[in-house]
Amino acid sequence: MVSVWRDESLAGVALAERDDSSGWNLVFERSFAFTDADRKAGQDTYCITNEAGVAVYGGVDGWSIAGAELKLALADKTSSQLGLAAETTVALSFAAASIQELETALKTILAPTR
Repeated sequence: MVSVWRDESLAGVALAERDDSSGWNLVFERSFAFTDADRKAGQDTYCITNEAGVAVYGGVDGWSIAGAELKLALADKTSSQLGLAAETTVALSFAAASIQELETALKTILAPTR
């Protein structure tokens, strides 16, 4: 399952193993405004959360979508915290239009901030 959202303050993408959002999942979110406290805490970038509620800021070294696969290259700390391999491939089993929507959203969410 994929869900994409965006408003004036936030962009997000959720990938879930099942249509009811249960099982394995990853959520990528990016705020469009940051406070001084966010910057001081290193939270002035995108956030990734998983099904266990673990939240990590930053840590995607690279990503690509080819066909029906999302490939993520994760920093060691990020992969460890999220319980994923540093090189993770996610099978995208949904319509091509949704894959395109996912790719467009990830370009915004995972864009460099510095």
